[in-house]
Amino acid sequence: MKLIEVDSAVMAYVEEGKDLVIRGDKTESAVMCLEDMTFDLKEAETSNTLLLLDKCLGVEDFEEDGPDLHHFQIQGVAHKYLELRPMRPKLQKLRLLLNQNPYAGDLYEDSPEHSGQKFTMEDLLGKVQASKREIIEQLKQIRACCIKGFWRLLDFDYEFEVLSQILSLMEENSWSMDWIPLEETLDTLEELKPRLIVQHVMDCFGEKTSNPESEDESKVTYKLNEDRICRLYAEMLLKHTDKFNLVEFLQAWQQSVPEGMNTSEDQLKGLALIDRASKPQVISLFKTSSLPENERDRFNFLFKTKERWTMDEISPYLEDLAEGKLKIGALLQKYARTSVGPGGVRVYNSKRPIT
Repeated sequence: MKLIEVDSAVMAYVEEGKDLVIRGDKTESAVMCLEDMTFDLKEAETSNTLLLLDKCLGVEDFEEDGPDLHHFQIQGVAHKYLELRPMRPKLQKLRLLLNQNPYAGDLYEDSPEHSGQKFTMEDLLGKVQASKREIIEQLKQIRACCIKGFWRLLDFDYEFEVLSQILSLMEENSWSMDWIPLEETLDTLEELKPRLIVQHVMDCFGEKTSNPESEDESKVTYKLNEDRICRLYAEMLLKHTDKFNLVEFLQAWQQSVPEGMNTSEDQLKGLALIDRASKPQVISLFKTSSLPENERDRFNFLFKTKERWTMDEISPYLEDLAEGKLKIGALLQKYARTSVGPGGVRVYNSKRPIT
């Protein structure tokens, strides 16, 4: 028998008849999950001896006068209990699992390059240290798609190809970026790509909207997201090169995106790193998803990559570790020290030597 100390919110959750689930592979520490929260599960010792009884009496069960003895069978003795502490879900493993077998179209499903393991939601729940709701939110964030019951990442080149076909169709029909009819798009492209995949890409790079000029309110239309599309084009340009001359990249990037869209360095946050100290200035792919999940390891990696960071530069690479600028500031206070760089700009560097 194990004793677990829980707060009132968790107790109310249990009393509603909902499940507490322990997750983690054999090589990982255990975590306890609710539907939408994850807790670190640690064993704590107590100096008191805890006697476990099959029932308990209150003050009202004893006589006011005279001795009152009751005999009970002790069911167990405990010197330890399990303690729950709220924690950030460990979600990086989700991308690692799905990267084993990205989807590049039915034509390549039997090829050696795409013979890796595939995972259902139940498989992921058994392997990833996070609650179901947190896993679902992360699947959406990394643009995963459920194909024939298995959750898959789209191969990058395949995803880019599908988006390019949607954009070409939009241009051929002179559709506004704010109004792309879903059914017409699916009907036109279904001979080239599965309807499920086309709609998934539209969900990833746009939002459902309504056409004010249409009398049919049931007709679904989409508005494309300029920042997401420009960001994908930037990744396409950077993924096959180590470093790119910044001026040349910015020109090539603006020329590559669909007509009417405007690129901005803000769209590169958490995706690319600009080295303004080099001559000429250069840019390289540097994605948040490729960084360590552990706080200390994350800072070591960042400061190995670059000795000094401004707040604007480092913040995008800490957002998944903290919620809001206040917590980012707390992390920087814990792992970095500040100094004043050229032009009076405050910069952050490591508190300890990087090995």
